Amino acid sequence: MIAVSGVIFDLGGVVFESPIRRIAAFEEDAGLPSQTVARIIRSNGENGSWHRLERGEIDRDRFFDAFGAEFRAAGVKVDVRRLLEGIESALVVRPSMLAAIDTVRRSGITVAALTNNWSPMSGLPVAQHFDVFVESFVEGCRKPDPDIYLRTLERMGTEPEHTAMLDDLGENLKTARSLGMLTHKVGDPAEAIRWLFALLEPTSAVERGTS
Repeated sequence: MIAVSGVIFDLGGVVFESPIRRIAAFEEDAGLPSQTVARIIRSNGENGSWHRLERGEIDRDRFFDAFGAEFRAAGVKVDVRRLLEGIESALVVRPSMLAAIDTVRRSGITVAALTNNWSPMSGLPVAQHFDVFVESFVEGCRKPDPDIYLRTLERMGTEPEHTAMLDDLGENLKTARSLGMLTHKVGDPAEAIRWLFALLEPTSAVERGTS
């Protein structure tokens, strides 16, 4: 078994509740087909307003104007401010995941957060649970760009083949795997925690019932 010396955690959908449900609720309330928001973001690519916001290249006001224009260009009119507020309301910590992170850290394994975001989060209480805290908004670089993974690994002081990553998006994990990391796509938090501790050590504190 490969010895793991570092674990990287995504925030939204892993440490926090998933924003995907809030987006789906917004789409349903607005009468939009499912996946409309994701389709608009994908269709505008790296130069679209969503990715530019997450790289810290535009502020919120410019984002609202640009993102709204991208929807209108696709024949859709929505309240993009309400959409963003709905996503931000999903920043609710999953206590079980936070407890698992603390247990991993106490065992001497380096833990990092790697998140795509649109405002600095390092001042939030959750940041205190990590040895390394990497944010796309601060870095000017976002997942799945390999560069932000390499920056994270360098700050952790771990090699990719000895690092595990948990994320809720397959495209983000694809880059991690290409760099040699062990990966897990998070759906059910409890299942993800079981995977993590089986990977690290079957007789860990979590497995002994301290989760």
